Amino acid sequence: MSKNVTYFLCEAGTLLKSYDTFVALKSKDGNHLVTSTWHSKTTTRQINEFFGDEVAEKVAQSTLDAMGRIIEAHQ
Repeated sequence: MSKNVTYFLCEAGTLLKSYDTFVALKSKDGNHLVTSTWHSKTTTRQINEFFGDEVAEKVAQSTLDAMGRIIEAHQ
């Protein structure tokens, strides 16, 4: 993974932060989430590496932003 990637472990799973933006959640229950917003070629590559062959539901960027703010506040 790139040096511009941060992982946040939480009760729900692992949240992926690319640069300063939360872009994906690999959920423990298999209901993975990914931003519906395109950010860059690099971020797309990071997301693809994070999930591998797993499928994720596209959600609004604001959903992942809200999750990320909560996780960061409790780290």
